[in-house]
Amino acid sequence: MITNRDIEVINFIEKFKCAKTSTIAKLFYPSLLVAQKRLKKLYEYKELQRYRHNIANEYVYYIKRPKQMKHRLLLTDFYAELSQIVEIKAFENEVILGNIRPDGLVGYVVNNKKYIACVEVQISNQKLNIDKYKKFYNTEEYKKYFPTIPLIVAVTNKRIEEVNEFKIIQVREDLKEIERVVL
Repeated sequence: MITNRDIEVINFIEKFKCAKTSTIAKLFYPSLLVAQKRLKKLYEYKELQRYRHNIANEYVYYIKRPKQMKHRLLLTDFYAELSQIVEIKAFENEVILGNIRPDGLVGYVVNNKKYIACVEVQISNQKLNIDKYKKFYNTEEYKKYFPTIPLIVAVTNKRIEEVNEFKIIQVREDLKEIERVVL
């Protein structure tokens, strides 16, 4: 039998494309063991597919295998870690905002203060394309979408070019510096 919580997990995976067992446990279940049992059932019911993640040696669950698995997993892990330290009000994947399409767009609250951030996960050897954000800000195109200038959160181990126009918060890929998003 599928529970309401199981449906929430399925909906989460539909939205984020994939998630590790530990990530799902953190977000939806009281323990890792409970998560493992329920996820196994969802796999057996053919609601979810899975494969064993070779690095962490845990299952990754998905409905349709994403092309950029590592990229998607890092975004999902970022969401889970962020949810532990802030109140997330909204999170959307790959929203088109004029000429930019961040990997994620998140609205969150910290100490009764509201924030909007564009999330960019950059794991390839290419550097983060700051120029598209400079144009977005300098032309004030952001005003079509937001009441204020959104933050940029770059999840990457690559060096980020400094800019004066807006704030870029770098969070390394291990997510140990996630509290940087709390200004």
